[in-house]
Amino acid sequence: MKRIFVQCSLAALLLAGFTVQSCKNKSANTDNTNTTTTTVDTTTAAPVTVSNDDALRTGVTDATKDYPGVTATVNNGVITLTGEIQRDRLPNLMQALNNLHPQKIDNNLTVK
Repeated sequence: MKRIFVQCSLAALLLAGFTVQSCKNKSANTDNTNTTTTTVDTTTAAPVTVSNDDALRTGVTDATKDYPGVTATVNNGVITLTGEIQRDRLPNLMQALNNLHPQKIDNNLTVK
């Protein structure tokens, strides 16, 4: 009988300990209402600027002058590249053309 009483007492103490531990961080408010916080992102993206064809033609002519095998045309903000270029020179050309802010670059170059 004494053994059963000790075991039941230990079980009750453990149960009470878990109950107290699990309620430790809960608030005293017991109305069981859930609140939802919604945040709205009010930042706006900068508008995309596309250069007009005349400014692009001037910039493309200047950017491609050091690439004798490359021909570039501009139509409605789109730069079309044709011809041949060395592999190591292509990244510099593409960077220079991207800095002109075209709508698109069609790369039809043959890379050697």
